[in-house]
Amino acid sequence: MKFPLAVIFVVLSQMASAQVSIDLSGISVKTGPGSSASGSKNTVSNEKGVIGPGADVEGVVIINDEVYIDGNKIARGVTQYVSKKTKTVYAIRWGKKGEGVTVTEK
Repeated sequence: MKFPLAVIFVVLSQMASAQVSIDLSGISVKTGPGSSASGSKNTVSNEKGVIGPGADVEGVVIINDEVYIDGNKIARGVTQYVSKKTKTVYAIRWGKKGEGVTVTEK
């Protein structure tokens, strides 16, 4: 009973780490790290740690000690920010590099 379960586990773990690439005329799709899809003048990519310029974001997003409010990147050292989208006032407290940042609504 243990042997078949081990085989299933190995097969499933191999499938989870697989990459897929499909190329048809005019369309290209790749999955895995740095995956992308393109076709007829449209290109989509997957990057970690980045907010795309066309993303509709509302609220606070913190990625790797970088602060974004309503999709706008806030420069390090800014202690107060008024959202152009919602008119909400935010207080920003920057820690030392690597210690994080705290954002609260005023």
